[in-house]
Amino acid sequence: MRHFTRYVSRMFLVRFAVVLFAVAGFALLFDMLDVSSKVLRRSDGVVMPLLRYMALRLPTLLTELLPIVTLVASLLTVVDLLRYRELVVMWNAGLSRRGLLLCLWPVCAVLLVGKFLIDDRAVPSTIPELRAMRVGDFKNMMQPGGEYRWVRSGEDAIRLPADAAAEGRLEDLLILDRDEDGLLLAQIQAARAEQMEDGLLLHEVVRRPVGAQPAEQLASLSWPIRIDLAKVALMSKMPRELRLAELVDVVRNQGFGIAPDEGHRTVLHSRIASSLGLCALALLPFALPRRFSRLGMSLPMFAKGLGLGFVYLIFNGVLLALGEVGLVQSELGAWLAPLGLILVVLLLAGIHERRAVSAAAEVRA
Repeated sequence: MRHFTRYVSRMFLVRFAVVLFAVAGFALLFDMLDVSSKVLRRSDGVVMPLLRYMALRLPTLLTELLPIVTLVASLLTVVDLLRYRELVVMWNAGLSRRGLLLCLWPVCAVLLVGKFLIDDRAVPSTIPELRAMRVGDFKNMMQPGGEYRWVRSGEDAIRLPADAAAEGRLEDLLILDRDEDGLLLAQIQAARAEQMEDGLLLHEVVRRPVGAQPAEQLASLSWPIRIDLAKVALMSKMPRELRLAELVDVVRNQGFGIAPDEGHRTVLHSRIASSLGLCALALLPFALPRRFSRLGMSLPMFAKGLGLGFVYLIFNGVLLALGEVGLVQSELGAWLAPLGLILVVLLLAGIHERRAVSAAAEVRA
């Protein structure tokens, strides 16, 4: 069993590395052809800005391409095992179909850890810088919830620009001064503000009282409101820009009352569920071949594996999108497709195993 595990895992990882290099390389090349002129216009030099963009873009490309790469690498591994009759040798040596799936545990471990590190470390670190470049897919990327964030402090309501809040800056503030009954008393605009012990120190202030009173222009104004800028900054980022601990914090506090948390809840669950789905894609081709498959069955099996894989990816993408906007429950949107694919893999492996046992019993009879 240990020798089979080492051999099959090595075969898969070699093909995975080759397919990943080829697919990611082509994707990065075409992306560079699309945005290279814009990257160069926004920076000095030629080589270093392009290399920096490639390094920043690679994690987001990898997280999008890993499911396809995993499926193709697994299919190529199974086809090669069938071509040289190595699967037949394994089966004749007493290795069951489920035992063959268990041989892939090192592959699943590598995929789980790799996918999690990319989604939880690399992607959150690179998306803000890609958005700042304003090129390619990130040119028109808006902050979640719109351009502004609204925060309540006492009876007052404060509006902050989402992009500035995401960076921890207090700029272009709009404060609605209200009484205890919620009636508007004045509208206060400030170009910037500083956090002080007793509230905010507003700069370049324009105060417009309700009614016919004239507007006041003040160089500075102390206002007794408190803003937890860390929470506002957290909610001003896209959910996939947050790490796992930050997502847990947002979901536990229900978005801190700043914005809905359906997107964060969905991304939190999908960060784990998508890794399991990646493992299921690696196992799927190994559940497809029959014990007495001929060499000519490789192409139909390859097509069947691609078909099932693409159905899973489309179904999973739709459910995640519905979960992020709150049309389906977040847990359902994140877990239904991966768990369904795992069930399909186990059913296929069990069905083919029972058929093999029945065929062997008939031969002995």
